[in-house]
Amino acid sequence: MDILQRIERYGKWIILTGVLLLIALVIGTIYASLPPRRFTLLTGREGGAYYEAARQYQQIAQEKGFELEIRPTAGSVEALRLLEQGEAQIGFVQGGIALDSDPLILSSMASLFYEPVWVFYNPDQFDAPLTRLTQVEGKVFAISEPDSGGNQLAREMLAANRMDAGQAQLVEVDSAEAAGRLRDGTIDAAMFVSAPTSALIRELLLDPDLKLMNFERAAAYTALMPYLTVVTLPQGAIDLRDNIPSEDTQLVSTVANLIVSNEFHPDLLRLMTIAVVNTHERGGLFEQRFEFPNFDHADLPIGAEERAYLERIRSGESTLDNYLPFWAAALVDRYMLFVLPVALVLLPIVSRSPVLITIYNKRKVTRWYGTVRSIDRSVTAMDAAEIDRALQDLELIDQRLREQVTVSENFMADYYNLRGHIELVRSRLVQRRDTLVAGSEATAPETAEDLLLAAAL
Repeated sequence: MDILQRIERYGKWIILTGVLLLIALVIGTIYASLPPRRFTLLTGREGGAYYEAARQYQQIAQEKGFELEIRPTAGSVEALRLLEQGEAQIGFVQGGIALDSDPLILSSMASLFYEPVWVFYNPDQFDAPLTRLTQVEGKVFAISEPDSGGNQLAREMLAANRMDAGQAQLVEVDSAEAAGRLRDGTIDAAMFVSAPTSALIRELLLDPDLKLMNFERAAAYTALMPYLTVVTLPQGAIDLRDNIPSEDTQLVSTVANLIVSNEFHPDLLRLMTIAVVNTHERGGLFEQRFEFPNFDHADLPIGAEERAYLERIRSGESTLDNYLPFWAAALVDRYMLFVLPVALVLLPIVSRSPVLITIYNKRKVTRWYGTVRSIDRSVTAMDAAEIDRALQDLELIDQRLREQVTVSENFMADYYNLRGHIELVRSRLVQRRDTLVAGSEATAPETAEDLLLAAAL
């Protein structure tokens, strides 16, 4: 018995087994694909823009049934190192810091908002308003703490001016300490890299004893460091009544990015995409509405899932959350985005399989053999009424074969073999019926006339 005959013979059991295996596979796949309910997000110090944004993400995650743990770090350099070591799978990283990271390990999820470089200074310590970094030569200059993105960027900008610790006394302290020492006069100037939403930046902008550096050559920095952008702080944007700042101020700015591990769960990726869209699409002091989140300032390649989720959620195409629990909406979204297209490609290939085509065409004919065989095996035990019903069944099968079944030339032999077998069983049924009729006539009781005639003789 060849393989096709075995498949035809045990077809129902094979189909049932396949269905049960498919159901088990689907259930197992869904269970295995569910995301962890708790995950960690790396930020900067408490009170900074990263930390404040993370708190908004945390609330959105909680509404969706997830627990987001916020883990402060010294800054982007430390956060990137922890991501590369696998101690967390998502974190804030300042633009330009992850340029040399391994794209096989990490990807950019999205750019979120501008992070200008703010240089505040004590005007009493300078002969003229600060417009160039070369003016801090010989001064005490705070450049953020080690392992922070601000520290690394400050050193790069100083290096672009051919300056180092020999030309200025560089102090490596966190933002809060730098602000305190700037106010008490123990340092002359300090650089901060942060969004204007930071409470500390706002306090410094409103401090009447401090001044903000106007980057006279901002465009030059962006030409030398392509991950930087020129932004303008408009006159009076911080306080209209007191006209703070007193003039339009040019700043150079990097961009905050979310960096994710390539192992980050797709559903958590979708959750965080919802969070960043809801948090940042409204814009801000430097950001136009709907400008962020985007991919324009990414340091690392953008994964297919990151791009697909952001485009769908920003465009409003993903509305499943309005009708389904998050886990169900995420599951459907994931399969619609990534599994269905693959299935649509594979389905035509599978459907044209020679084995499947052969089984399908033979099944058109062979599925009737079970009924014909059952009638054939019961012929000798049938009474007249059963024979009439069996003949009707055979006629119905023959009619369907003639009117409804079409097969190619390769399967014509099976088609006519079945019709020949139907005719053979039909003849046996007719023969059985004739035998039953003849037997009934031979054993029939004598009539009354026959009995009277016999008595007279």
